[in-house]
Amino acid sequence: MMAQSSSPDLRPALWQRVPLAIRAVAIGLLVMGVGVQPWNAVAMFALRAGQAAIPLVAGPVILVVYWLFFSGARLGRGFGIWPATQEARRENFRETSLSPARWGWGLAGGLLFVVVFQSSVFTVFRLFPYPAAQFTPPQYVAEIPPAFRWPYVVLASLVAGICEETGFRGYMQRPLEARYGAVPAIAITTLFFVGVHLDQAWIGALCEPAIVASVLLCLLAYAARSLIPSMIGHAVMDVFNFGYWWWQLRGHYDKRPIFETGIDANFVAWAGTLAISLSLFPLVIRKLCHASTGG
Repeated sequence: MMAQSSSPDLRPALWQRVPLAIRAVAIGLLVMGVGVQPWNAVAMFALRAGQAAIPLVAGPVILVVYWLFFSGARLGRGFGIWPATQEARRENFRETSLSPARWGWGLAGGLLFVVVFQSSVFTVFRLFPYPAAQFTPPQYVAEIPPAFRWPYVVLASLVAGICEETGFRGYMQRPLEARYGAVPAIAITTLFFVGVHLDQAWIGALCEPAIVASVLLCLLAYAARSLIPSMIGHAVMDVFNFGYWWWQLRGHYDKRPIFETGIDANFVAWAGTLAISLSLFPLVIRKLCHASTGG
C-alpha cells in the first residue's frame, strides 16, 4: 500500500504568487457573477415557462444568502460559513455599521450620483442622435406580466446594485486600494466595470456616462468605507433606467440633438443640472471622508 504524501498543499501558495491585481480582478468578477447570473437564469427560465412569480420569490432568497456569505456575517455565536475566509470577506465587503453622519452623507452622495448619471444621459442625447435601437427592451421583458413589471424592476435593480457593488467596489477595488492606493484601484475597477457592460446594447451610446458612473461609485465606496451608499445609488439608478428606458419610452425618445433644434430650455436644464450636481459631488465626498474618519 502506498504511503500518503506528507508534502504540503501548494495550491494556496501558488495562488498567492499570482499578482494581486490579477487576483483582485478575477475574484471581483467571480463574486459579481455569482450573484447576478443565478438571478438572470431563474428569471429567464421562469418567464419562458410562464411562471413569472418564481423569480420574485427566488430573488430575495438569493440576495439574503449572497449578503450573508460575502459580507462575512457571523450567524450566531461561534458559527460562520467557511470560517477560514470570513475575516477576509468582511474586510472586502467593507463596513456595514455606519454612524448617522455617514448615513446622511452617504445617502446624499448616492442620490447625487443618480442625478449626475441621469442628467449626463439626457445631456448626451441632446448632443448626439438618440440611438433608439440600442434602447429596445430585451426580449424577455415582453414576457413579464404587466402586474409584475415594477416588482421585476425593483428586484433586478437590487440584484445589480448589491452584487455589482460587492464584486467591483468591494472584492476588486478594496484589495487594490490597500496595495496600490485609491487612484490606481479606481482606474482598474472602472476599466473592468465598463468592460463587463460591453455586451449591453446601450454601452456604445453611453460609454462616457458609464465611465463617470463607475468613478463616482468608486469614490463613494472609498470615502464611506462602506458599500452601502454605492449600492443604494446603483440600485436607484437602475430603477430609473429599467422603468423609464424600457417601459415608459420603449425606444421612443422624442428629443432631437441641439445641432438640429438649437439650444433650448430642455438642453439648458439638463446640462445645468449635470454641471451643478457634478460640482457638488466632491463636496459631498469630502464630508463623507470626514465623517468616516471620525472627524
